[in-house]
Amino acid sequence: MTDERKGLSKASMRGLRSKERMERMRAAAPPGIRVVPASDAIRKLMKHPARGGFPAEGGVEWPNDRFTKRRIADGSVTVEQPQPEPQPEPPPRGHRQREQHSQEPKDAA
Repeated sequence: MTDERKGLSKASMRGLRSKERMERMRAAAPPGIRVVPASDAIRKLMKHPARGGFPAEGGVEWPNDRFTKRRIADGSVTVEQPQPEPQPEPPPRGHRQREQHSQEPKDAA
């Protein structure tokens, strides 16, 4: 059998030890969703069955499961939008290149 298995069907998991099966299932799990409570009352009361409650400030990452989707739909939590990373400005083009070429000898061919 090969190490590269595409799916997670029972047949593809047969023959692996339980620890290996759990590692593969975790690796294939969809990424979580970062959520923020709608109010402080919800922050204190609501807990995800598998991941627990919210910290004192900010959001928490919950799995993308039915529980999380229901809470987003009813408005008790909202999805936290990722902060766009500031991109550094590229150096100005054109003028620097011309200056570099103007210093080279013109008869070099």
